[in-house]
Amino acid sequence: MKSNFLEIFNSCDENLKTTAFTHSSYANEHHVLSNERLEYLGDSVLGLVVGDYLYNNYPANEGKLSKIRSNFVCTQNLSQIAKDLNIKNKIRVGHSLKASAISDAILEDTIESMIAVVYLSKGFKIAYKAVVNLLKLKENLAKGVKSTDYKSVLTEYASKNKLKIEFVSSTYITKGGQTNFKSGVRLNSKFYKYGTGSTKREAEQNASRLTLKMLQKEGK
Repeated sequence: MKSNFLEIFNSCDENLKTTAFTHSSYANEHHVLSNERLEYLGDSVLGLVVGDYLYNNYPANEGKLSKIRSNFVCTQNLSQIAKDLNIKNKIRVGHSLKASAISDAILEDTIESMIAVVYLSKGFKIAYKAVVNLLKLKENLAKGVKSTDYKSVLTEYASKNKLKIEFVSSTYITKGGQTNFKSGVRLNSKFYKYGTGSTKREAEQNASRLTLKMLQKEGK
């Protein structure tokens, strides 16, 4: 299904495709358009498609639908799709950001930019089908959606077990000069795990994921 998305994308407007793979660091150095505007549009198209599909195919209340939608459009899911499609080496980045430092957030933005390219080149009807196939909405809903909002899962766990949860975050500069975030999780007075990311949200999600894994090993 995901290969079908690539086939559609590859048949789209050449200039738009180039822009979709152009990170702002490269655009600033070479005075060309970045994918930021495409990412903005693609994010909107993505949200509409997933929201419409869930509304028409999944009988649940607003709260449940919102949680399920977040699982499909979150950084973890979209960045994993980008890795599955093997598009990392196609992203153009500037000298200030080495290709090896391309974060999950950048991969997410690139997927959203690609969705915008399909929408602009082929129209909403084809973009709708392409997104449904890309995210495997039908298949994933049929087998049950596993939450990838690790922070929410951990917060619910803490509430259920009457534990005080705290996220401690800080920033640091990578060797490539990029500002990254580091977040740690405390439950009551016990520290669990650190997580890193290009955004505070990504760092907290990674810290939550590692903490949940640690709790599982401890049998809690």
